[in-house]
Amino acid sequence: MFDLNSFYEKCYTGEKVDCGEVFDYIRQFKYVILRGAAAQGAAMGKRLQKENIQITAYWDMRAEELVSVNGVPVELPFASEYEREETIIIHTIPNHVIMARLMMEMRSQGYKNIIRGDILYSATVCEYQLGDKLSAKRCWQNGGECRSVVCQKANNIIKNYVQKDKGGERIDLTYCCFIINSICNLSCRDCVQYMPNYPANARGNVPFEIISRDIDIFFDMVDSVGTISVMGGETFMHPDVAKIACKFAEKDNLGFVSFPTNGLYPIKPEQLEGIEDPRIIIAFGYYLHRATDEQKEIYCKNIELVKKYGIAYTESLLLPSWIETCKLNKRDVDEKYMTRLKQGCNLPSRNLQIKNGKVHTCDKGVAIYNMGIADYPTDYLDLTQDISNEELRAAFREFNERPFYYSCGHCETVSGSVESAIQGKKEIL
Repeated sequence: MFDLNSFYEKCYTGEKVDCGEVFDYIRQFKYVILRGAAAQGAAMGKRLQKENIQITAYWDMRAEELVSVNGVPVELPFASEYEREETIIIHTIPNHVIMARLMMEMRSQGYKNIIRGDILYSATVCEYQLGDKLSAKRCWQNGGECRSVVCQKANNIIKNYVQKDKGGERIDLTYCCFIINSICNLSCRDCVQYMPNYPANARGNVPFEIISRDIDIFFDMVDSVGTISVMGGETFMHPDVAKIACKFAEKDNLGFVSFPTNGLYPIKPEQLEGIEDPRIIIAFGYYLHRATDEQKEIYCKNIELVKKYGIAYTESLLLPSWIETCKLNKRDVDEKYMTRLKQGCNLPSRNLQIKNGKVHTCDKGVAIYNMGIADYPTDYLDLTQDISNEELRAAFREFNERPFYYSCGHCETVSGSVESAIQGKKEIL
């Protein structure tokens, strides 16, 4: 019997995977659905067709616009009825923010046979293997086929060529985030960082000197990180983006460094000067459906400027919906509840956030602390404490393995969906 989880584990290793078994598994199903008809879905469809696997349909919200991909009809999700036990769905929307909700939605509709397309892609299309040096231009700038910030295969590749012994159990992270400011040119009501709710005294850029210090301490502490996101707020409202990028480029124990941006704030040439490391990429999100004509013009100029400097970049497609952000008030819950919540959380592998000398649990944790809602000393690690690197590594392991965080008591177990990038401020307490 085919073991999907065992297949996933093989894909993560970075070694070449024999995919015959997974293709045979897919062939057992009468109906093969690819959810997501953009670049990854198209590439994955071609690969399956090469193996003589007949695809029944694509599911995509842009069905009316696309009509067909690779000669396969595109339908709205759940528009047609398929026998559940005879159907397999390959999820080819490589966006980890909405992935858990979409997977839950498919299961709630009775579809239990689901393969993560991003992992299948890593084994069947992606050519990276152990021993390769990572390059954003080669990996991310491929038309959007794969720009996953949570790639355990990439993490294992970087682990493999970073073998310096720092003592004790290794600390290898798939993903983490450096927050460099708390200001933005937009006011997205459901901003994952809660930017519209920051009080005036908590807004601003983190000084480069502090960011540089934190990068040095953090990368001395950990053994490797697969992908770093450098975020705000709006990243390019920080004047020292180029200096920050060049500081990351000094480190050999990281894979990719992504600078997400909404693209609607003018990028200055000096913010791109000297960015040459192939691991660095600028990731343009999609906010054009909320943009003014002037902002759309700024977006186009930003793309051309990044092209001029030869820096790798990606452009996102429209996401019709976002995950609704929850309120941040403390809930009346006990430690057992918070422990269950952390155990079931889909974020720990991807959401540690470093800001102003502290490693926080997640985006909610950093917002709770920086907005002054609550201060839970157990919910962050102080990078600046006067201890040895060995002691700091031990403190990080203890912090990362806590059974629960008090910030979990501010979180909701289930979030709904809302229209993407709606502008405005919502009450969060």
